[in-house]
Amino acid sequence: MKRVFVFCIGGTGLRVMKSVTMLLAAGMDAKGYTVVPVLIDPHMDLEEKRNLQNLIGEYESVHNSIVYSGDKLLDPLKGFFETDIADLAKLNGQQNDISEPIAEKRSFGQYLNIGKLKSEDVNNFLIQTLFSQANLDNDLSVGFKGSPNVGTVVLGEMIKGADWFQAFCNACQKGDRIFIISSIFGGTGASGYPLLEKKVRQSTDHPNVQQAIMGAVSVLPYFALEDPSTTDSDIDSANFLTKTKSALAYYENSVESDYLYYIGEQSMKKTYPNDEKKQEDTAHFIELVAATALFDFLSKPDDRPDIKQAMSRAIKEDSDSLSLSKLGDAYCDIVKAVADMTLLSRLVHLLPEESQFPLIKNRGFNKEFYDDKAFVNLRNFLGRFSQWYKELAENTRAFTPLTVASQDDRKAKLSNWVDDFSLDANDESYYLLEMIKASNKDKNDSHKFRRFMDYSYKAINKYTSKIK
Repeated sequence: MKRVFVFCIGGTGLRVMKSVTMLLAAGMDAKGYTVVPVLIDPHMDLEEKRNLQNLIGEYESVHNSIVYSGDKLLDPLKGFFETDIADLAKLNGQQNDISEPIAEKRSFGQYLNIGKLKSEDVNNFLIQTLFSQANLDNDLSVGFKGSPNVGTVVLGEMIKGADWFQAFCNACQKGDRIFIISSIFGGTGASGYPLLEKKVRQSTDHPNVQQAIMGAVSVLPYFALEDPSTTDSDIDSANFLTKTKSALAYYENSVESDYLYYIGEQSMKKTYPNDEKKQEDTAHFIELVAATALFDFLSKPDDRPDIKQAMSRAIKEDSDSLSLSKLGDAYCDIVKAVADMTLLSRLVHLLPEESQFPLIKNRGFNKEFYDDKAFVNLRNFLGRFSQWYKELAENTRAFTPLTVASQDDRKAKLSNWVDDFSLDANDESYYLLEMIKASNKDKNDSHKFRRFMDYSYKAINKYTSKIK
């Protein structure tokens, strides 16, 4: 079993991992790798982190319902929820609270213990030179408030003594890979990324870690924040570009990753509320693009390149609303994945009320099946997926390759609902017929949920495979 350890640093790291999870659920190809997310954010009470942990847990519940038959582990099915997302603690046979080792309840000044320094102590003058009073007063329990100079000091010590890093070292085997997701314009991501890289490459006691193929995506500014003078915030997005330039100058000669992806916007088109405690940002197209960097990285050769590779990704047309033609052909696999999942959502909504569907009697896809925990978990996850796509479609810039009709609209024509493509299936009946055909080729009557997911993907893929 080959694995990729995905370190998600800071708020942007968490949001990109959400898009990774959605793409994995939709069947994006992880090249046989098990994905092991490690969430690194010192914000103790961040709702976004809990939501991501819940999302990953729901994903794994659906995945396990497909690949387990009792205690027997089956081969994964091609398509939906194919990739295993594993928990780092379970790989080590222990319980590791990833958030606890990197949490701090003190101010930065208390962390530095400056209260014990005498006023004339030279170290006092040094601290005042390096850090502002606002830096020293920062409550570390809500992160580093866009200050990488603070994050560099605190995160370095947190990583050094963290149980989760030792657990990762113990779990990492030959052939496993490492991928780091972070922003470059904030505090946690900009400081945590180079620190983690350095820690990996200096792990001489763990050659599987030190020599692993390592990739990273560094997200450049892609949104602005409200004026801090009106929100009583310490974060000023007017400084994002200056911080980015400084970080890039440092990265130029210090990057340790074999593959480094840069993703960002030409201008910060969206303004979010400036609330570092909540950070209730909706899903953004740039986070989706950053998520695709992981899949590109997993397709790279098994040998480390002789020269470090720096890469980015473009869109064909600079538009505030992106259909497939404006995105470009390189985005076909992403559009197909999102379309597939949207069709699955329609079928899951339709089938429990479909009294004429022959598989109700022949294969047991009846009320008992639709009320079962596995199907309910799938339906709940699909609700999250639909909300995620809705946020992408309504954000700026908007990701809008689909014209999604209401699930209750039984007369909706589905042939042209993927922009720039004409599909051969006019309505849901085409997909139901393909599910029946897939069932007729399958003589196995066990594990109903697994068969349902198999028939659904084969039926959908028959029509959406032309999106390429």
